[in-house]
Amino acid sequence: MATCDLEVGDLQGLVVSGYARMHHAVYAFLSVVEPAAGREWLAGLATRVTTSERSQERRCLNVAFTATGLRALGIPDADVRTFAVPFHEGMAVPHRSRLLGDSGASDPSQWAWGGSNEEPLHVLLMLFARDPGELEAIRAEELGPQRLSGALEIVHELVPEPLPGTVNVGRFGVEHFGFADGMSQPVIRGSGQEVKLGGDDARRRVVAPGEFVLGYPNGYGQVTPVPKVGTAGGQPEFGRNGTYLVFRQLSQDVAGFWQYLDRQTRGPDGAPDEAARVGLGAKFVGRWPSGAPLVRSPHTDDPDLGADNGFGYAEWDPHGFRCPIGSHIRRSNPRDFGDAKPARNLQLSNRHRIMRRGRVYGPGLDDPLAGDDGADRGLFFICLNANIERQFEFVQQHWCNNTKFAGLYDEADPAVGTQPDSGGVFTVQGMPVRRRYSGIENFVTTKGGAYFFLPGIRALGRLAAGT
Repeated sequence: MATCDLEVGDLQGLVVSGYARMHHAVYAFLSVVEPAAGREWLAGLATRVTTSERSQERRCLNVAFTATGLRALGIPDADVRTFAVPFHEGMAVPHRSRLLGDSGASDPSQWAWGGSNEEPLHVLLMLFARDPGELEAIRAEELGPQRLSGALEIVHELVPEPLPGTVNVGRFGVEHFGFADGMSQPVIRGSGQEVKLGGDDARRRVVAPGEFVLGYPNGYGQVTPVPKVGTAGGQPEFGRNGTYLVFRQLSQDVAGFWQYLDRQTRGPDGAPDEAARVGLGAKFVGRWPSGAPLVRSPHTDDPDLGADNGFGYAEWDPHGFRCPIGSHIRRSNPRDFGDAKPARNLQLSNRHRIMRRGRVYGPGLDDPLAGDDGADRGLFFICLNANIERQFEFVQQHWCNNTKFAGLYDEADPAVGTQPDSGGVFTVQGMPVRRRYSGIENFVTTKGGAYFFLPGIRALGRLAAGT
């Protein structure tokens, strides 16, 4: 069965919603103590999982599993190996670390969780609520000893800051570097959300359902492969309506980021230049702090354009004179920019999209130019994709960390990329001459990570039944 109409009642809610109204959350990593008891726990949990057809009320709950977690619940290894290779290998294996840029301080051996020397993580339980009291209530209910005793143990708990971050910019959040985030999200065809879009916005954002949900046609017109568990006897395949969830804890060096920009933009007399400092930061990111894209407003921030996402690069900025070619947003979503015709470039870019569901963590830093306060802050990066290699890993390796991206030859993403020990470089294209910045540090460090499978509701029932 492969239709374009999503079976929303069988999809976990996180697939179509980031729970923007749920400002509070807890991410709990659990380990299975006893398989039979774990399956019994899951049987009860499955009835409380939020689906994509239920409206958001006061709380939401979703659950995902690592490959070791599926094995711990009794799924045979042969069945686990029908899942995607990155999933059953894990994020922390050496060759995946190399392609993801997890080296030096970001090496899995240094991670706080999920690394090569850590206890295996089996289950990710994600709890969301509208207010702190409701979050504490759902946490006590779902993570208390009456639920978990004899079945699972809590390995780690991660608590993000209230969504959408410490500052509101329209309906979007602000990450710790100070830039609005979340404007450029794809929309799944068949989810019902695409009816709100039209024209160029729909052409740029609406993607095939199989790019995010297993068992549906993807951007190539092919049905996304579905993992198989046991003998279903005519029931839908186990993996249908599931997706792969990428979770990474990314620590941000906010003071280092802004102090670097400050050093590079001081006047001849050494005086700081706030406008130039913010302007260079915008070139690193590709958007101004309000979210306004440089493609639309290259010289000054324009909050009225903060939600603008209906632009391309081929027509507006083919040479990077407005938004540098190596900036973060051009790398993470090149849109219609590339070697082919714009329509073809957009089609190719949309085959590598990811659905972001992350949240910030840690306190904000009031004055980064005054120095770091020692607190850990950053992003719990969460994304959904049907093909980890072609989507998340491709974006990370071939776009963000690729020093040869789009005709460049020695520079990675200046904001989130992995920089060499000697320091990275960044080019601001210009006419008649370009400008080059050197000595860029690693402003983002990976502190943990893992690949999970987010099953459909029917699959949760089958997993609980051990079939």
